[in-house]
Amino acid sequence: MEDGASFNSGMPEPVQPEPSGAGLLRGFLGTAKAVLLSPRKFFPSMPVEGGLLGPYVFFLFCTGFSFLVSLCLTVAMSGSVSPWHLLVMFAALWMPFFSAAILNLLFTKLLRTGGAYEATFRVVCYASAVNLFAWIPVLPLILLFQFYEIYLSALGLSFVHRTGLGQALLVVIGTLLTVSVIITMVARVLFAF
Repeated sequence: MEDGASFNSGMPEPVQPEPSGAGLLRGFLGTAKAVLLSPRKFFPSMPVEGGLLGPYVFFLFCTGFSFLVSLCLTVAMSGSVSPWHLLVMFAALWMPFFSAAILNLLFTKLLRTGGAYEATFRVVCYASAVNLFAWIPVLPLILLFQFYEIYLSALGLSFVHRTGLGQALLVVIGTLLTVSVIITMVARVLFAF
């Protein structure tokens, strides 16, 4: 929906910051459920405008929950927290902004599709709903959740950029690999001293 109209009937409104804690929690849970269980309904009806704050709050809830549980598990198992863990937490706060910028650039310049940065940012943030479960310390589940997040991102981006799912998957995977290489290079420089 290009005009940023509200969700289709049956779909919850996306999470929006509001004074009432109960309303925020209800919106968060409804949005997470819709993204995870009905992504083919959620992403085509997702407003592509309306600001970055609501989707970013959603991302912070999902990622913050995952990091807190992961941090508690790490402390319980090892008795301490690595500085690397804290650095990753801090870097994650900025990832949706950078990821959306790279993805939007690739879609609009390389594939010459329509779509705005804000719509791309929204998809990246809402796909982070997977992080609610990605902390589970079982390797097959971690991989499954990561692949599902890639799929959700590609699915959402295929709608907002009006392209095929296959093309969107290639762009998402290419971006993920590029960002991974950059992070590895930066980490090597920072931790070489």
